[in-house]
Amino acid sequence: MPNCNLRVYSEFSLYGKSHKVVAIDPPHVWVRRPGGEDQKMSVISLINHPTYVPGERLRRQKTVKINSKAFATISEKKREEVSARFEMILPLILLDQIKEGNTRALNKFHDKFNHLLYPGEVINNMSQEALLERIIKKQGVVRSTLLRYKRDYITAENNTENGGLEGLVSRKGRGYTGRKDNMEFIICDPKHPETILDTLYVRKTEGQIKILKEVIENEYLTKQRISISNIEERINRKCDQNGEEEISYSTIRNIINRINDKAKETYRDIRNARKIYDEVARGYADRDALGCLDIVQVDHTKLDLMVIDEVTGVIERPWITLGIDVFSRMPWCVYISFEPPSMDIVRKAIQHGVFVKDNKTVYRTENDWEAFGVPNIIYVDNGLDFKGTDIKRLVNETLQSEIMHRPVKIPHFGAVIERLFRTINTKLIHQLLGTTKSNPVMRGDINSEDDACLTLNQIRRIINIFLTDVYPIERHKGLLHTVTPTPLLKYRAGIQEDGYPDWIDRRDEGKYKIDFLLTSRRPYTRDGVRWENKIYKYKDDKDLIAKRTVKYVVKYDNDDISKIYLLHPKKEEFLELKCISPPYEDLINVNQFSYKKMMEKHRETQKENMKTIPGRKQVYTAFQKIKKELEEGQKQKRTLKTLRKMNGSLSISINNEYADQQNRHQTEQKSKREELLLAAIAAEEKRKGSYHE
Repeated sequence: MPNCNLRVYSEFSLYGKSHKVVAIDPPHVWVRRPGGEDQKMSVISLINHPTYVPGERLRRQKTVKINSKAFATISEKKREEVSARFEMILPLILLDQIKEGNTRALNKFHDKFNHLLYPGEVINNMSQEALLERIIKKQGVVRSTLLRYKRDYITAENNTENGGLEGLVSRKGRGYTGRKDNMEFIICDPKHPETILDTLYVRKTEGQIKILKEVIENEYLTKQRISISNIEERINRKCDQNGEEEISYSTIRNIINRINDKAKETYRDIRNARKIYDEVARGYADRDALGCLDIVQVDHTKLDLMVIDEVTGVIERPWITLGIDVFSRMPWCVYISFEPPSMDIVRKAIQHGVFVKDNKTVYRTENDWEAFGVPNIIYVDNGLDFKGTDIKRLVNETLQSEIMHRPVKIPHFGAVIERLFRTINTKLIHQLLGTTKSNPVMRGDINSEDDACLTLNQIRRIINIFLTDVYPIERHKGLLHTVTPTPLLKYRAGIQEDGYPDWIDRRDEGKYKIDFLLTSRRPYTRDGVRWENKIYKYKDDKDLIAKRTVKYVVKYDNDDISKIYLLHPKKEEFLELKCISPPYEDLINVNQFSYKKMMEKHRETQKENMKTIPGRKQVYTAFQKIKKELEEGQKQKRTLKTLRKMNGSLSISINNEYADQQNRHQTEQKSKREELLLAAIAAEEKRKGSYHE
């Protein structure tokens, strides 16, 4: 939870010594030094000082720090359980903050939990016991359970890097998942495989899990609402085809019953799921903003300007996401990109708003951008980019703020942010080369694309200068009835009264930047992490290489695709993986949008190059020649075969004639031998007869 703040009497450390805030005079504070003398200091300079340590961090440094990233690996089901537990104890946490004089916590309690108060009741006078009884009656939970949740939350808040939410993670089932024969079964969105719906652990083979995943994702989680018995038949049919052992009906039923109910209802019963899970506007819109960053409005629009992408040379109208403080009309955040609105864009805008801004250093502005920190309420429209579960968790739990949606088809609820868009266009954008104006009539004969001369980074600098040095010091129509007619004066007056809103400490920005990134799960093989047509590797990856079925938690930034962050399962820390193909150096600060445009341009160049060499007509002619040669070969083959047959018949007849001749000769020879033998026998007998005589 962000808990850095500067209010009267708050303490901090500077140069290793304790200091105390004695007065606030925006953009400065009066600080009492250890020797007792008071000193006036710039707030931005103080926050950016390398030895500055907020008072809250000093208290936390006295406890043992547990460096754990395990919170990022829990299943969606357990993540929702954490959200539900946090919602139960949030009134108790706010009550503690109210007792300490936190007016922002008081406003938040009235916005979100006013139903727990009786008419005319003052929350400051309520005891924890009385509030506990009302929560128990409303939620139907046991008193000891609520107190345990609160205790675990506070312990984790003071002792773990991930904050209090880690203390609300259920320990149930951890022994079961630790079995060696258990396999991880990850269920993903059928249309968006990078989105994980739930993670189960089952004792099945890899082949069976692959079949379960395929059938459940593509056939069970559909609006056709196929029954479990039919799913069982389809699973076992595939098991038979793939030589896997069949899975019993009861096992398949138990696996499906364990899947997150929200996931099942969202994909199988869309209409009713929207009624249950879609965010609706809350009853806060009737009240005015009570102080600085009490209510912030955020929205997107396309700039009326054609801008050049310096990486690809593409000329398009970029999108701008803006946030404005309703109380003072001070700009809170800005994000400009060619990418259309998405959850990632919303994350980037919120990150810019809550972090301390370095506009003097980055954009060379004359003044500091003074509006920064965590608002009580982030007020948005009903676009899908604002309704994602990750966005709501980021705002409601990580920042402990609240995201609310304005009523549908009632545009005046977003009038403050719409007026800022109009002001930027009329006072700045419409005066630049490449403007498209508001409509074709106003544009006239202007050729916006031919006139375009500004790159995306240049327009970012121009708009940041305008929002820092121009807009805050000009009179605002919504403030003319007050003694502070400009946004900057109004904001400073609010800060002087209530102190600075909570912000994220510089030392924690690195951790929060990773928390703000998009999350996916990817395997790490011998090649590394293959992502679309890019490959990422870690220099010492021997303990990461595994089968494709083993998937790691990966964080990535669409604004810099040169690297990703992989959560090491044993070290429990995020490792930076650099891209090796294409080379890392070629992708530094290249965003996904520009990379896709580059690849499209590369493919078009390939097509043009293909036209310079023999084309399809020549290839067709070549194949005709090859076909003709094959046909000639077939004819020759038939001719040779006929000749072989003819030669074979002639050879057989010759051989037969020769055999007959041989037989006749042998017979003749035999006859002659027999005649000679008979003559010899006769002569012998004649001789013997003469002798006896």
